[in-house]
Amino acid sequence: MKGLISLYYWVIGLGYFVPVLLVLLVRSLFQAPKDYDPWLRRCVKTLFRLLNSDPQIEYAEELPVGEPLIFMANHSSLIDIPLLKAVIPQYFVGIIAEDQLKYLLYGSAVRRMGSIPIQRDNIRKSLISFNLAKQKLQEGIQITVLPEGGRSLDGQLIPFKRLAFRFAKESGAHIVPMSISGVFKMKNKGSFHLKPGPIVVRFGSVIRAESIAGMELDEMLSTTYHAIQAGLEPFEAGKQKNQ
Repeated sequence: MKGLISLYYWVIGLGYFVPVLLVLLVRSLFQAPKDYDPWLRRCVKTLFRLLNSDPQIEYAEELPVGEPLIFMANHSSLIDIPLLKAVIPQYFVGIIAEDQLKYLLYGSAVRRMGSIPIQRDNIRKSLISFNLAKQKLQEGIQITVLPEGGRSLDGQLIPFKRLAFRFAKESGAHIVPMSISGVFKMKNKGSFHLKPGPIVVRFGSVIRAESIAGMELDEMLSTTYHAIQAGLEPFEAGKQKNQ
C-alpha cells in the first residue's frame, strides 16, 4: 500500500510539474527570470497543494523590502529547492549543488532561472560561485544558501559550512534564517518513496547587516545555526534542541 500511495503522488506531481518545466523553458527564451517568477511561484504552490502538503508559513517579523537579503535554510530533501520558490515572497537566485544541473528538464530549468551552481568539494570554484552571488546582490537580486552544504541524511540539522558566512559578511546583506520541517519525512535522500504530509516553514528574526559587521565568522555561524534550530520541529532540531 505504501508503494502504491507513493506511486500515485509521483504520477500526480510529475504529471503537473513536467509541463510547468516545459513552459518555463519556452518562456525563458523570451523573458527574463524575474518576469515569469510570479507565475512560477504560483505553479509551485499549486504543486504542493496537489500533493496535500500545502506549507504552513510563519514570520517572526516583516521581511525587509529593497534591501539585500540572504535566505539561509536547513536542507534535508530535494523538495527543499521547489519549496523555497513556493514560500519566499521575493524574487531570488539560489546557490545550488552543481550536480542538480544534470537532472533532465529540471537541470535546464534551474540554469535558465539563473541559479548559481557550486562545487561543494572545491573551495576555489566555490569562491567563484559566491563572488557571482555577491554580484547578484549588488544588482538587487536576493540569494538563497543552504549552509549545511548538503542534504542531512537523517533529517536533523547538521553543522554549517563556514564559507557561506564569509560570503555573507563580505556581501553586506542581512541574513534571513529559515527553518523547514516535514520535507525529510516526505522525501529523503535514501528513499524513492514520496509520502506527502505537513510542512512548516518559519522565517526567523532577520540578522541585520549592522550586527553581522561586528561579528566574527564563528559567531555569525552560531547565531544563524541556533536561529534556524529554534524554528524547527523537534525531529529536525535533533537532541540539541533540548540541551
